[in-house]
This record gives sequence, structure tokens and C-alpha cells, in this order.
Amino acid sequence: MENDVKPLLPAPSQTVNEGDEILARAKGYSFRLYDKVWVLDKNTSVYLRKIRDYISGDLLHGFLKTLSFYAANLSAGHTSELADGLLHFFKTTGADAICEIALINYRASLTTETEWRLGRCRTLLRQWHRLGYPGVTDEVIELLDQWRLKGSLKGEVVKRMDPVQGPLTDIELQGFNEAVVRAFELDQITLTELAMCLVISNTGRRPVQVSHLRVCDVVSGKNLKGEPFYGMNIPRAKQRTGFRASFKFCAVTQDLFAVVKAQAKSVILEAEHCLGFELQEADRQQIPLFPDLKAMSEVETPVGFREFTHTDKLHSRSAEFTETIQAVANRLGVHSERTGEELNISSRRFRYTTGTRAAREGFGELVIAELLDHTDTQNSGVYIKNIPEHAERLDEAVGFQLAPYAQAFAGVLVDSEKSAKRGGDATSRIRTEEGQGIGTCGEHGFCGANVPIPCYTCMHFQPWLDGPHPEVYQKLLAERERIKEITGDLQVAAILDRSIIAVADVITRCEKRREELKKRQEVTTDA
Repeated sequence: MENDVKPLLPAPSQTVNEGDEILARAKGYSFRLYDKVWVLDKNTSVYLRKIRDYISGDLLHGFLKTLSFYAANLSAGHTSELADGLLHFFKTTGADAICEIALINYRASLTTETEWRLGRCRTLLRQWHRLGYPGVTDEVIELLDQWRLKGSLKGEVVKRMDPVQGPLTDIELQGFNEAVVRAFELDQITLTELAMCLVISNTGRRPVQVSHLRVCDVVSGKNLKGEPFYGMNIPRAKQRTGFRASFKFCAVTQDLFAVVKAQAKSVILEAEHCLGFELQEADRQQIPLFPDLKAMSEVETPVGFREFTHTDKLHSRSAEFTETIQAVANRLGVHSERTGEELNISSRRFRYTTGTRAAREGFGELVIAELLDHTDTQNSGVYIKNIPEHAERLDEAVGFQLAPYAQAFAGVLVDSEKSAKRGGDATSRIRTEEGQGIGTCGEHGFCGANVPIPCYTCMHFQPWLDGPHPEVYQKLLAERERIKEITGDLQVAAILDRSIIAVADVITRCEKRREELKKRQEVTTDA
């Protein structure tokens, strides 16, 4: 049964007239009772035009007064959900009042999966009645109190490992991250887009949390043992403490830290250029990591900038993160090996992936709740009750089946060493452990990879047509099996899967290329 919000008694200062300005819970935002749109924070606007098609007079007044109570005391998102819930009630029933018959008809129109909608309405109506505004009778509350309503289903896409909406497989996750990094190296995406994508995919945090990050939140140092650590103090969401009032440290890899640190340095320059004046170092630390430069351009003085830092107005909208990762994935054509289609990407899928990977590693509800920044464990249990297995047995045949879809090989096949970029440079030659040449590296910079296995997923790799790629493939399969037997952990062995699939792709390409050359030679001979 859906939990109701504990009622808060409005203070005398919250009793307002229709034309008075009402302060939203988020600092810097206000509205008037009969405004058609209430802007409650950077990410949330409540549109009230449509509700007026169904209700008016005292009923409308009671609704708006009740909703304004939520807007002033609770989160903007919750307020918006309640408004949408009541609108759905009136749309579905066609009623012009809140009465027992309308509620009975509404419940009859819902299914087991959608009964949560009535639960949401009940939350609003109970508070409406408590506050004493017109529109909700004692009889309506008595009826609602008699019903046991089912809440929304949680974690269904996680349980069935939905290939479109559920958690990503390790291959899909790695494929997205590699594609994003590769795109940045090729100047196909900006540093900001790179940072947005990697922070969301690696931390599993909500977009609204990432949007509230600032330069000062990017931290590094040494622990008590003298070991370096890297991380971000990420603002918490869905808390009653307000904007940037509480934080949770999230450790990140050194590579991700380097990207985020570069983003921080970049936005300082961007912000000061946009502002038209330099900031003191303390003020620079308060610059959003992902700023709204249009809003920034409206700041006229350093004092004005400091006033804005108490609000979220200089931060990017959280929707921009979802839009960015979706646009980048579509632009780069990242595919799923499960569906064969372009990968459907959303920030929620990355959260599901973080929780699912933690469950597979044997972590319990408390740890998963901590990783996902949940206040309690009621939503983290779904990950451990039905742990899906991503890393199924990968044999010789399966590797070749997945190769066309996973697109793990990002380099260019060449007919011979002479045809390769830097083919005349002996230092660019890549060999197996036995000393056999398999390809050429087209990059002049330093690479610390443990060649040759990582080379197959690198865009600078140029495998030779006559390279011993089948032998590499068989060795990788054997190594995967050996690791699994030693560790007893299929997930550890699965680290090699993307490289295995990339080698399979190279072998397939070599076969096709040989057929092309053979046909060309036959045509030349006939001529």
C-alpha cells in the first residue's frame, strides 16, 4: 500500500491571498496561486491549464491551495506528480467533482499494474481534507480509507533483464564507454558531452544529482595508508534537506577523475568568459560543473554571482543529461549484441546496471542502496532476489554470432604490413607472446596496454590479413576457461568477452577480404 506523506501544518506565514507571491521550496523560485504555470525549480514546472478544463470555482481553489502547500514544503517533483495524478483522474472519469461514485469508477478503470495511480490521488486528497479546503468530503475520505491499494511494480525490467529498458550487459556497457571515448578522441563530441556520459554511466547517479555538481565537488587526495584516492562529493536527491544540503562521496577511477577534472578547468574559463569578469578562487569553486551558460550570461556582478550560487539557476537542466547521452549513443551508432539494434540508452538503465552488477558480485541490499544513494533498502531488494546472469558461456560459435552486433572491433583491416599506416616503422609492429606479427599500431603516442589483446578493441589497431588471428581467438577462449576454473567466478572470466568478440570480427573480416581478393584475381585471369 502506498505510504502517505506525513502531514505538515502550514505556518501562519504560508496563509496567502490569491494574488500573493508564494515561495516554492527551492530557493529563488516563487509563483502565484492562479498562475497557469508554476516554475518550482530548474527542472520542474507544473502546468495547470488543462486541469481548468475539468474543475473550477471552490473545487479548483481547494486543489490549488492544497497543491501550493506541497510546492512550498515538499519536492517540486512530488508536487508535479500529484498534479498529474489528479488530472488523470478527471480525464479518465469525466467527473466535475470528487465524489464516491467517481472514485469507484476510477478504480474500476485501473488494472493491478496501474492501481498505484489511485494511491497517488489518495495521498493528495487526504492532505486536502486535512488542510480543510473545499472539495473533499468526509465520505470521500472514509471510502478511500477502506481500500487497500497496490503500489507501483518495482524492478520488473530488472527481473526479466529487459534488453530495451533493463540493465545493460557488460558488453553493452563497455561498448558505450569505449565508443564515447573514441568519439572524443576523433573530435566527434565535446569534453562536456564526454564528461556527462561517463559520469552517468560510471556512477549510476540520477541526472539531477550530476546536474547539481560544482567544481569544488571534484576531489582527490591520499588516505591514511598514503594511497591516492579520487572521487566526487555528489549532492543527494529525494531528500528533504534541500538543494545541495547533503552529499555522498563517490569514488571514481583515475581515468574518470582526469576527465571530470579537465571539465572543471574548462568550465572555469567558459564561465568567466561568459560573465565578462574574473572570479575569486572561492567563487570559482562554486561554478557548476555543467553550467547553464545562458543563465550565466545574465549575471552582472560578482555579488550577483554569489547570490545565484544559493539556487540551482546556473546549473544545467537534468533533462539535458538524458538528452545528451541518448543523442551521443544515436550519433555513434552503438549497438546491442542482444537485439542487433542500436542501443537504447537512458540514465535509468545505467542505475539498473550499477545495482545489477553489485548483486552479481554478492553485495547485499545495504551496499546496493549505498551505491545507488537510496535512503533505505525498499528498492534495492529487487537486485538480489532474482539475480540475472549476464556472462553466459561464451564458446567459439557464440563469439562469431555476437561479433556483427557488438561491433567491438574499431580498427581497420589491412592487406599487409606495407599497407598499414606506419607500416614502415618496425616499432609499430604488434606481436603475440610467441613473437608472431598480427598487426600495426597507427598511433604515434605512448600506449601502456598489455598488447596484443587490448589492441583488438582499439581504433588505432590495423590487423594484417595474414595475421594469426584464429590462434589468438583460441588462446583467448582457453584463457577465459582457465580463469573461470581458477576463480570459480564467471564474471571475472567474462572480462575477456569483448576482446574475444572483437577477434572473431577480425577473423570474419579477413575471410570476406580473402574472398574479395580471390574473385578479383579470377576476373583479372579471365581478362
